[in-house]
Amino acid sequence: MTDAAIDFWSDDTSVLFTSFWGWTPETWGTVGWSGDRGKTRRFNLLKDLTDPFITVCYVTSNKTYIDPKLKGMIAGFMLVTHQTGDRDEFTHPIHHARDPDKWRHSLRAVRAFSYLPEYRLRAQDVFPELSRTARHVSAMGEVITDTATIDLLRRTPWAEVPVYSSSADVFAGVSDEGPTAGSVRPGPDNEGGYSVPPRFGKLPRELYVLKLEGNTDAYLGCSAEGRAIYKIGLSASPDMRRQTFQKSMPRGAFQWAIARTSSGSGFSAFHSFDAAVVGENTIKQRLAECAEWLGGEFYLANEDDIEAAWRAGHASVHVSGGKV
Repeated sequence: MTDAAIDFWSDDTSVLFTSFWGWTPETWGTVGWSGDRGKTRRFNLLKDLTDPFITVCYVTSNKTYIDPKLKGMIAGFMLVTHQTGDRDEFTHPIHHARDPDKWRHSLRAVRAFSYLPEYRLRAQDVFPELSRTARHVSAMGEVITDTATIDLLRRTPWAEVPVYSSSADVFAGVSDEGPTAGSVRPGPDNEGGYSVPPRFGKLPRELYVLKLEGNTDAYLGCSAEGRAIYKIGLSASPDMRRQTFQKSMPRGAFQWAIARTSSGSGFSAFHSFDAAVVGENTIKQRLAECAEWLGGEFYLANEDDIEAAWRAGHASVHVSGGKV
């Protein structure tokens, strides 16, 4: 691999495979082991694993607070160091009272990466033997040495996401541009909230519409007159964008949902970023004429206006001669 963005995962980097109950690296910046056997396992692994090493994680839990779409899926991976410590040193305080006897023998993770939802791998497909090794993978972790499997995990599209640190480290995103005439410029090629490495820069882009589900009247503090709040944008991973917006909100009654994506609506994804921008701008221009602009890329609109703007946005690309 020659891409400087993935130098941390070289051909010589060790890879460990394990399972988590969920995937929240922003509050859980560690991989850990339980009990005396777990302490011994950590000691033995550190003799054999590079510093740092990759820990690839799949999700096993069906707990209600876990996204059900993640269950059984390889959610992401972390870059883990040989810095040892107690679990609570590397996790947010919200976890400290839960399962107090588990994962105390921990290692610090310094970076985290989520696989783009549209490209996630099913753990059982990558590791067919998982049905008989799942307990060992969960409790002890399995070192992966098969080069084809490692290459598959490394080249599946991922994006860097925040990882918890007890220090004052802050994950910085890209700031929004200021508003102009009821609209804003389209987001940059790598949108804020997460970063997609250059090696995935040629992934197809999708136009998307997110809808804020909940009591819109209560959210606005006035009558929405039957309309809803929508967010317009483009991304290589609309669902990752949805997750980013959702995580920026306190847990409550309001949820961002994907209302439309290009491919999900029967249109082609865009292999040209510039073509996607043409479509996005057209959608915003149409909504600026018929909907109420709420700042940024957010609009208060009815379903008919969204549908008309959506179709106009995709039609405009072909009219302009943009390469889809």
